[in-house]
Amino acid sequence: MKFRCDRDVLSEALQTVQRGVSPRPGLPALTGVLMEVADGTLTLSTTDLEVSARLAVDVQAQEPGIALVPARLLVDTVKSLSVAPVEFEADASQAKIRCAAYEGSLRLLPAEDFPTLQAPDGTRVTVDAPTFAEAVGQVARAASRDEARPMLTGVLLEVSREGLTLVATDSYRLAIRELVATATAEARAIVPERALSKAGRAAQTVEKGSVEVSIDESQVTFKIGGFVLTSRLIEGEFPKYRSLLPEASDNQLTVSRQHLIDAVKRVGLLARDNAPIRMEFNGIGVRLSSSSPDLGQAVEAVEAKYQGEDLVTAFNPHYLNDGLAAVPGESVRIEVRDGLKPGIVRGESDDFTYLVMPVRLPAPVA
Repeated sequence: MKFRCDRDVLSEALQTVQRGVSPRPGLPALTGVLMEVADGTLTLSTTDLEVSARLAVDVQAQEPGIALVPARLLVDTVKSLSVAPVEFEADASQAKIRCAAYEGSLRLLPAEDFPTLQAPDGTRVTVDAPTFAEAVGQVARAASRDEARPMLTGVLLEVSREGLTLVATDSYRLAIRELVATATAEARAIVPERALSKAGRAAQTVEKGSVEVSIDESQVTFKIGGFVLTSRLIEGEFPKYRSLLPEASDNQLTVSRQHLIDAVKRVGLLARDNAPIRMEFNGIGVRLSSSSPDLGQAVEAVEAKYQGEDLVTAFNPHYLNDGLAAVPGESVRIEVRDGLKPGIVRGESDDFTYLVMPVRLPAPVA
């Protein structure tokens, strides 16, 4: 194998596929990046057996071939090189790298030990790349980190003829994003949050274009330009999330998103050890307060448009601010029924819904 490539192009490509390298692999081959040169194209592949990444880039190919190179060492080496063309040559045991005045060699791993990656199959859905990236960022934050409930550590993908729905919940909040998409059939799959977030970050680099998602019984594949990411699916039954959504409420607050985010952050500084922020909704807007016996107390009123009955509720400030940060636009709408029902956070459109469970306030002392 022998090829020549721009340093920046090669470095960026290696860093992209490095997302598929396992930090604690059981097999030495999983620490490597498989490099295949054919017909003027370099294809880079990595896998940890759960998530696989593959990227094709154009190079000046001189000799076709295959080599399995230690990924981290290769990434760090290429990243450190001068901004100049990189010449890469590999035989059966080592790879030689030349760039400007630098010349080095890396010992190869057995290429035959690298797992065979399955081709994408199943139901296909195509969605706008920037929109997909935004949706992943909005929804993935609500996925659980508790491995004891694996279904909740993933994001549900629901594919219909009309579009694609992304859903995540950790039992304390629920995030739903509806996307316009083109699909070949209906499908439903739970994708590990780690894999979906990697696909979302890859889609962020695409200003124009689309993401092609393929879902079969055991895996999902995201194709974004020349980058392909494949992940195993999580088995199990995702909660019936639509039954968790409360009925529409006449109690609705419309407020500057950034003003409320800042207020929640300030008042939430005293809400330690999962203590909630108290929110009093009235005709002036909303009054936030929190207190700690050891630290003190904080109060801040935020002027806003409020329609409905005066009421008091409380939320975990971290969960609330996560929802506020996920909403696009300058204003945010918060619907509340009473102090015991979930709050609904939406932006200027209804394509994104964020539900946050309330925290029960202690009864006042008579």
